[in-house]
Amino acid sequence: MNSKTSDQTPDGGQRPAGGADGSLGEQLRRAREARGVSLREISEQTRITMRHLEAIESDDYKHLPGGIFNKSFIKAYARHVRFDEARALELYERTARARGEYSDEVATTPQRSRIYTGDPSRSPMITAALSAVIVGILILIVYAGLHYYRRTESPADATPTPTPSMTGGAAATTDATQTPQPGATDALKVAIKSNNEVWLRVMVDDETARDNPGVVWPAGQTREFTPQQKLTLNYARSMTGAFDVTVNGVGLKVPAETRPGISQELVITRDNYRQYAQ
Repeated sequence: MNSKTSDQTPDGGQRPAGGADGSLGEQLRRAREARGVSLREISEQTRITMRHLEAIESDDYKHLPGGIFNKSFIKAYARHVRFDEARALELYERTARARGEYSDEVATTPQRSRIYTGDPSRSPMITAALSAVIVGILILIVYAGLHYYRRTESPADATPTPTPSMTGGAAATTDATQTPQPGATDALKVAIKSNNEVWLRVMVDDETARDNPGVVWPAGQTREFTPQQKLTLNYARSMTGAFDVTVNGVGLKVPAETRPGISQELVITRDNYRQYAQ
């Protein structure tokens, strides 16, 4: 007696959830073919690699970076073929749930699986609330540390400016003005170079960079940014080491893990970038 259900493929796997119109990959492929667009054209316009586009059309999310990167790729694909972006994300999340995966972390690790499946009675709302509390505590600790650091450094910075009477005349004053002193208003100059093909998203002063909303950088590409306050860099943990970051001429060592999960975030400011110096 055949025990396979209609939701299973011949090899025993789960079929992608998509309803009568087919899976997400099938619908995107049909929308692309209806517009007469090739995968190569989409890759050139969205900067998403052919390998990732083929994985989307095959509903094979294991070969995507995971997390927010998957959603970004799917939205970009759908937008290019004039497919409803909200519908595309809904089908993607439905497929992820049908496979027992989490849409925010499709490419799960063994450690992540044990955390979420070990206690099935825990509500996702409770987990989200606890996560928010922990993040809030960490932000308060960082803010308190920065405030303390600035207070301890301010007496040393409050050095009196030399005057003619203190230094013996106008000549000494001229020498003092010729010596530039670093100030808190110095602008950040951030240079990012990709060593291999890597997906990066750059936010300058809490605004997504116009020329880099989240694209795949080819190997050997260098881009420069000049934020006034901070620069936020999103990348996959597996891509650590695939790119170099230099701030004001100082090379940084990009941490492999800044927070739990696949998606990592590095925030660079005038006050903290030297702690990442190599």
